[in-house]
Amino acid sequence: MDAFLGGWQVNGIATDQSGFPLSITTQNTSNSGSNVLRPNNNGTDPNLSTPVSSRLNRYLDTSTFSQPAPFTFGTLTRTLPNVRAPYSQDIDFSLFKNFALTERFTLQFRVESFNILNQVVFSAPNTSLSSGQLGVITSQGNAPRTNQFGLKLLF
Repeated sequence: MDAFLGGWQVNGIATDQSGFPLSITTQNTSNSGSNVLRPNNNGTDPNLSTPVSSRLNRYLDTSTFSQPAPFTFGTLTRTLPNVRAPYSQDIDFSLFKNFALTERFTLQFRVESFNILNQVVFSAPNTSLSSGQLGVITSQGNAPRTNQFGLKLLF
């Protein structure tokens, strides 16, 4: 009876993270010796509230930002106060079964699944105003579901 019902172990890890703050940049027209510059903020809110999957080509309202005039600095803060990169949710799961072969040897069968729900986490959008792709998400930020099986001899 113990061979079937005993020796089981279940593990799980759940991760829920908010996205990182976004920092919008543009090419340096201030002639100040810096490589990048912050654009102007036109006073509107760049935050869009629709689901991320429906706004991959327009993650934020890009009309909020504009290139500063030559030899001036932009008015945008270092990071956007209310727009963050997409959030991340992930669940990993494992199931182990230990078989006592002898008093000294144990065989462990392992099944491990990473991103068990196969959830897509999108990468941060392009944050360069001068690239022409501002606000476009072009990649996935996590790996798809991965399952692995293993045998482990413990002695």
